[in-house]
Amino acid sequence: MPQPRAAKERVVEDLTSRLANAQSVYLTDFSGLNVEAITELRRILRNESIECHVVKNTLSRFATERAGLPRLDTYLEGPTALILAQDPVASAKIITDFGKKHENRPRIKGGVLTGAVLKAEQVQELASLPAREVLIGKMVGSIAAPINGLVFSLSGVLGNVVRVLAAVAQQKEAGETNAG
Repeated sequence: MPQPRAAKERVVEDLTSRLANAQSVYLTDFSGLNVEAITELRRILRNESIECHVVKNTLSRFATERAGLPRLDTYLEGPTALILAQDPVASAKIITDFGKKHENRPRIKGGVLTGAVLKAEQVQELASLPAREVLIGKMVGSIAAPINGLVFSLSGVLGNVVRVLAAVAQQKEAGETNAG
């Protein structure tokens, strides 16, 4: 049964606001997944605060245009689910990992990351990145490494100065006891 125009407008308005607030949007082809698998994927996504929307392609086109996203017409063909997330790497990982267990379903068609259109291969590359926390840890480690090196170098220099002063003090004491 066709939706009335007012209902379609509400769907487009809601989707437009969600698209405008998302950091990343991935378009997937979910055909070949049974209801149980789709429900499982939606549960996994929901647990990570990632949204999954299945909307008619024409309504998705209107919403992406209104949200100011680039044209995605080539990706809005056939059954399409929109995955909206704030963390682009986590959502790409979830979709990719889920696909490995379900005969590469859903298939990633493409996406948008901060206004730039991504091909399916680029989304796969994002999925292969380490988690955000790991990247932050590596960054902090690389920033801290020169500082740690400086501290160790300075402590070595200070240690040498202390040893030289101790040796000089011992020589003076030995010279005083031999003279007296």
